[in-house]
Amino acid sequence: MKIKDYFTPKSLVYSGKYQNKETQIRHIHYKDDDVFETDKMDIKDGYKSYIQVIGLNDVEKIKTLKSLFNIDDLIFEDVFNVTQRIKIDVREHYIFSVIHGIFTVNKKNIKEYMSILCINDVVISFHEQEPWFLDTTIKAFETYPEIRRKSSDFLFYHILDLITDNHIDVFDELNETISQFEDITLNEQILPQEEFYRVRKAFVRLKNNAYYTLQALEGLMKKSHPLIQKENIEYFHDLLDHLNRLDGQINIARENLRNLVDVNINNQSNRMNKIMTTLTLFSATFIPLSFFTGFFGMNFIHFEILEYQDAIWWFIGFCVMVIVFMVWFFRRKKWL
Repeated sequence: MKIKDYFTPKSLVYSGKYQNKETQIRHIHYKDDDVFETDKMDIKDGYKSYIQVIGLNDVEKIKTLKSLFNIDDLIFEDVFNVTQRIKIDVREHYIFSVIHGIFTVNKKNIKEYMSILCINDVVISFHEQEPWFLDTTIKAFETYPEIRRKSSDFLFYHILDLITDNHIDVFDELNETISQFEDITLNEQILPQEEFYRVRKAFVRLKNNAYYTLQALEGLMKKSHPLIQKENIEYFHDLLDHLNRLDGQINIARENLRNLVDVNINNQSNRMNKIMTTLTLFSATFIPLSFFTGFFGMNFIHFEILEYQDAIWWFIGFCVMVIVFMVWFFRRKKWL
């Protein structure tokens, strides 16, 4: 970071690239038997809330949430700093989480930043742009009664689980690409370098997301925060199991990538050795022919063999015999 870009602590300055994105509020009010949506931040008595803040450009509008729920300025500083690392920050009355999701769109992996505040009966998620990947969560309020019945920590779990499931899907697609690379390598073909390093880079990002989310969630579970209800602890442990398995699978896949690099280098080395062997054998075959050509081409005054009428054909036949003998010799030695 350059000195000119430095902001003092608790500075609420959006650091992302969507500077022209208008800030919108999507507020889902829900309880056991009712769900409705507004674009206001007001809390309804008897209802739990899920608030999506879409677009982080309007700092003053978003600061309303800070005063409404008594959130520390340092937390909102992390909300606007979209380069913040993955973490789960535990405070006395709320839980704050920073998530970097990876999703596959049109066979391309894209990154999405989001941060989540889990408060008693309220969950707030912050996004740079429209969170299309949470459409399933919005629909769940209508189709999944349990999400309406349970406390806000269950919604917090649900969002983390949805992102983790997407990461598993991304891993499966990348792993399928590795299988294709293995087929190419076993056939001793050259790996497509650009595609290979794209996949390798995607695995590094996926590894970082899975590992740091796992570490942060394990830290949350050890602290026994009052917002995490006992009835929902089993869901978080199940999510930990998914993250552990994903982290282990990524480690195995990355090891396979390293092995593919080694095998690909060996294949290229073997291919180059074959080429050099072929060129060497051709050179070795023509060495005696070059000698004979030079010998019989010497400008002596008396060279009786050159005076024969069919000397040229005898010479050509002799050269053919030399070539046949050399080929036979190379094959016997298994050099060809």
